[in-house]
Amino acid sequence: MRISGVTTLLVIIFLSAPARAEPTQQASELVKKYTLAQEADKPAVLEDFDKLARKNPENVNVIRSYTSLLASRDDYQKSLTYLEPVNRANANPSLLLQECLLKERLGKKEDACYQRIISESESNHIENMDYLMALFFTNDDKFPAVKQRLLTKNPALSDDFNIFLRDKRSVLMAIYP
Repeated sequence: MRISGVTTLLVIIFLSAPARAEPTQQASELVKKYTLAQEADKPAVLEDFDKLARKNPENVNVIRSYTSLLASRDDYQKSLTYLEPVNRANANPSLLLQECLLKERLGKKEDACYQRIISESESNHIENMDYLMALFFTNDDKFPAVKQRLLTKNPALSDDFNIFLRDKRSVLMAIYP
């Protein structure tokens, strides 16, 4: 009986694993299809992506891919409508940063949004570009020291840090024109 139970459990695990990976794979295929599509065909691909995102609102990979495509088309508001629920449910600093920047791009800056990234990053002892961007956009006094630590740890990324030589508006417009 025990072997039967273990076998059943393994079958369930193996059968459910592709189901969880499937939406991510579909999103990847849609990104590829969108990238290769003629401009006239892109709305149909976005419609398929919209359906996938609605069916999988909790799949961070699907939402991240779809919202990035929407933002690349300057559809910032629609991108936000998908990001906000995901970010309320999960604290993913990368997606939170995308939400904060989109809000700012739409003229709805929320320092609390950036503060959430800072809090999440600090509570998990994470210093990365998302954290640095949040510090930058909130004029946090920790910005210069964190920037220097990240530069010291990752000298190959020094060119990436040149973005911080610009003012906030220029940085925002470079990311979301």
